[in-house]
Amino acid sequence: IKKTGYVEVMPGQQIRYTLSGIANNSTTSLTSFYWRDALPSQAVRLDKIITGTYNVPGNYKVVYQTNLSNGTWRTMYDNLSTMQSHTLDASPAALGLASNEYVTQVTFLFGRVPGGFRQGETPYIYCDVLSSLPHEYRFANKCDVGGMWRNQWIQATDRWVTIIYRGGPVPTLPRTGY
Repeated sequence: IKKTGYVEVMPGQQIRYTLSGIANNSTTSLTSFYWRDALPSQAVRLDKIITGTYNVPGNYKVVYQTNLSNGTWRTMYDNLSTMQSHTLDASPAALGLASNEYVTQVTFLFGRVPGGFRQGETPYIYCDVLSSLPHEYRFANKCDVGGMWRNQWIQATDRWVTIIYRGGPVPTLPRTGY
């Protein structure tokens, strides 16, 4: 799995993360196949997800955790087709979250996938950057993908670091006499 996003963002701006390389690169099937995105919840709030497509017909579901769910996963959307890209509204209003509640992790659950299973169209995750973050604050977004083979987890991870940019005052230049 590979994750990319903006290198710098301004507070209050929307950020888009691009996910690529989501695949079972082996020749054997994996069970409990998933990909997960752990949001840097100290810096962003989830807004929407573009699911992308996958090369094998099937269905999957998207689950999430929040800062108030005590480790319990909730279903965001279920019975989604791997052959169609979906735009999922993941805003707090769409998910019915409390005013002080926000999504901390999102996981796509595919179940059993054959060897060679991979993404087709690219998935994207859109988040809103908190407006209170200071200049040069850095945050990392982490993701992982994996599945079970003979009771052993096979996994890959990636992360992307973004820096907050706040325009500062323009420095006063010295007079040169010309």
